[in-house]
Amino acid sequence: MEKSVNHNEALAKVVEFDQNIYDIQDIDILLEHILSEIRKIVKADAGSIYVVEDKNLVIKYAQNDTQLRELQPGEKLPYKSFSFPINEKSIAGYVAYTGKPLVIDDAYNIPEELPYKFNKQTDLTTNYRTKSIYTIPLKMPDGKIVGVLQIINALDENGKIRSFSIQDGIYINHFATNCEQALKQTKMTERNFKKMLKLSEFR
Repeated sequence: MEKSVNHNEALAKVVEFDQNIYDIQDIDILLEHILSEIRKIVKADAGSIYVVEDKNLVIKYAQNDTQLRELQPGEKLPYKSFSFPINEKSIAGYVAYTGKPLVIDDAYNIPEELPYKFNKQTDLTTNYRTKSIYTIPLKMPDGKIVGVLQIINALDENGKIRSFSIQDGIYINHFATNCEQALKQTKMTERNFKKMLKLSEFR
């Protein structure tokens, strides 16, 4: 089993984050902060949050330390606007479609008999190598899928890519719950805004 970050150190970071989470009122800032914190705790190089829009997954936030270091001033990561259908063909799409998490040790060596595949196009374009992936659905209390959290390339103490451990999964699940709460708040805000618009129309 792969070894992840020191347990006591990680637990202290989780407790500190949970104590300060409600100080962040902006949902966008909160979600990016959640993504950053979970990557720090499991020592992952990259990660993304996707949200459900109609029958598609749309990338909301993307972080990649390796690619960020290689960007020229003014350049941005290459997937600020990216969407794909919710079905079994892609990894994130499969997780949203089935509501089940996926843990993959090597994205380039997924067995042929499995329905989902990893799209190497972005890796080829950016000269990156996606290997270990932890993908988890984000659900509302009623079970409705509202998004997907994906953490990429866990790193060992030498900066080498490793597989995600069971302990990593515990932390990722915890932060996924924080994502779910933030997205739930977003949905409630949207509903309240629409109600206000309808009321103003009646007036």
